[in-house]
Amino acid sequence: MIDTAYDWEWEAFCRELENAGVGFGDLEHLILTHHHDDHAGLLNHLVARNPSIKIVMSAHAKDPLAQGKNDWTRGGGCVSRRIYALMKLKRMTDKKWTQTFPPYISREGDILTSQEASLRGLGMGLDGKIVETPGHSPDCISLALPDGDCLVGDAAANMLQFAGTKYCVMFLEDLEEYYRSWTRILEAGAKQIFPAHGRPFSADELRRHINEKKKSDMVPFS
Repeated sequence: MIDTAYDWEWEAFCRELENAGVGFGDLEHLILTHHHDDHAGLLNHLVARNPSIKIVMSAHAKDPLAQGKNDWTRGGGCVSRRIYALMKLKRMTDKKWTQTFPPYISREGDILTSQEASLRGLGMGLDGKIVETPGHSPDCISLALPDGDCLVGDAAANMLQFAGTKYCVMFLEDLEEYYRSWTRILEAGAKQIFPAHGRPFSADELRRHINEKKKSDMVPFS
């Protein structure tokens, strides 16, 4: 499995598993693309239902997961002024959006990565590899599969194109690092990008839009 969801989405999460014909006991590993609330909110629920599941994450995710909140201490900003306005509106109107989640303390059986690693080398019975893809946050990782499918979490996105995202997520800590991660994704042989937000899209869009956004486009958000 890749990621979970917000902590208030447990019932919907369970329904989706049931619809897919997957039981909690079937899950051996969960790859966490990064620590944010919409990706890690259900970790404790999942581990409670299946204590043997191993969480695969960046070593940089351990501390912010234990804090139970999105770590924005390194600065950064929204990728456009329209996105800045949309995020302010969401903050005002969505009382659930606190950017917090139940703290998760990594366990002895969890797998913390600090570099590119093959899935089989991490003990999973699949071909493919973990690619470090920071920029949105330091702990972002992606999953590159041999057929060219790449599950990127928030290392790219296909949402709010009208607001000038250009395949970036709404908020970035380090724009230049984010684009370097796009290069890593392409070098890993990506053909089709599966983002956490939006529909899958061709990796050619990353090639087309890489380095298109500039630091001057960024708007600090606090």
